[in-house]
Amino acid sequence: MPALSSINLTESGKCQLLALARSALVNSFISEPSAYSSATSHHALPNEPLIESKLGCFVTLTLDGELKGCMGCIEGDRPLAKSIPDLATSSAFYDRRFSPLLETQLERVSIEISLLSPLSPLNVRNQRQLEEYLTQEQYGVVLKEDGLRAVFLPQVWEHFSDPKAFIDALKVKGGWPQDYWSQKIKVELFQVIHFSENR
Repeated sequence: MPALSSINLTESGKCQLLALARSALVNSFISEPSAYSSATSHHALPNEPLIESKLGCFVTLTLDGELKGCMGCIEGDRPLAKSIPDLATSSAFYDRRFSPLLETQLERVSIEISLLSPLSPLNVRNQRQLEEYLTQEQYGVVLKEDGLRAVFLPQVWEHFSDPKAFIDALKVKGGWPQDYWSQKIKVELFQVIHFSENR
């Protein structure tokens, strides 16, 4: 399957994407952010081709080491320079699992960005085949069937002891029963590059 690691993202590029996300959060608490925003964006946007690439991406916020919000898109329809700031503010204020970020929490929040490789379909007949495949490498996984869809980033593997537990939890997240499987379920795999602020 295609690996995102083959795309050249420099340390400068990572810092610039993180700066865009941080600026978006700061601007959310400024009553008239337009001048600040344009100046910050102009400074942050580099001559990095990947910044203008349309990639799937997620922005994850942690507060004092605990998850505070995570929003993303698995397939990019806009340049990262536009999607990263929007996903940062969505993670801060519109992840319904958490209360909105407070300005007093801003300095304690750390930002992580995950950039996704193109999705690669995997044909399996049953969950056991999928589990066996995932013993080889811990990919990110998308499950889709009719109107239901669920995604886990590869980083989620650290919370599960084996592929069965990972897939069962993903099905529950998507709205399926834990013991459910169907020939209509479509499986897509992906890899990520992820990086975060040092806070």
